[in-house]
Amino acid sequence: MARQGGLGRGLAALLPSAAEPEPHPVEHHFPPLEQPSGLLPEPMAATTVTSALGTRLANQLASSVSGLGIIYEALDGLVEDHALSDAAVVIDGIGLGRQVFRTGRRPLDDPGGEALLDAPPGLYTDPPLPPDALDTGMVTSLCTVALRMEELRYDSWHDALTGLLVRRSFDRLLKMSVARSLRYHWPFTLVVIDVDNLKEINDAEGHAAGDAALRALGERFRQIVRFGDNAARIGGDEFALILPTTAPENVPMLLERIGASQIGERDCPPFSYGVAQCPNESDDLDGLLKLADSRLYEAKEAREAASR
Repeated sequence: MARQGGLGRGLAALLPSAAEPEPHPVEHHFPPLEQPSGLLPEPMAATTVTSALGTRLANQLASSVSGLGIIYEALDGLVEDHALSDAAVVIDGIGLGRQVFRTGRRPLDDPGGEALLDAPPGLYTDPPLPPDALDTGMVTSLCTVALRMEELRYDSWHDALTGLLVRRSFDRLLKMSVARSLRYHWPFTLVVIDVDNLKEINDAEGHAAGDAALRALGERFRQIVRFGDNAARIGGDEFALILPTTAPENVPMLLERIGASQIGERDCPPFSYGVAQCPNESDDLDGLLKLADSRLYEAKEAREAASR
């Protein structure tokens, strides 16, 4: 546990010290079952108040609000409702890891924030709340559920192997990009990409090597494409990029840089690609995909012919 010495006032003062081993009285922890019972706080009274904040959070969990947004809404609402100067929740759950959230999205690099890095799971406030102010265990549990919801949302949008967007997410973003392009005359370039000779890699080195090649390409997309660009894995060995405000003639330079980059232990696998721009070349989603696909296959045939 974090020590109080040298941490000053604020949230740091709420954490247990060597002379004060008991947790803060408003905490309600949900540690792993194997954690020694001596670390658990005394149970809260059965008359603990369920606040309007808890009701709001429960309603938001049933809505489409992001899980992270719900957590920060909980902390900000807590500060507003009880005139606090600071509030934070520490979550440590199976599959979630250890996560610390602080009101106003404050950083953790000040003394109070650093102390939270080693704090037991639970809710922390400055100044301390009376034990009957609200059900802190309920708030902590709802924040944990919200974080799990955010994780599930992320997993549903992203490919587990490469970390890129999945086909369903890509299709939704492409549809939105076409609509914005037509409405506001914002051009964007679509790039479809196919890894060359993935079957040969699988046959010669095994499917683990094929997966490693796909991860290597995905990692390069995630690190090199600009913020605002979108990269997706849309099939087994197929990828796609949505590049706003990028002219088609600038795409070869970008992809050459991706192919030549030294990221990780594995070289980037060779790939072919096709490019189409919206709205100049096509203002229809299906037409845009067909044009980029046809250019992709032309490029693959040219590479195969050159290698013979």
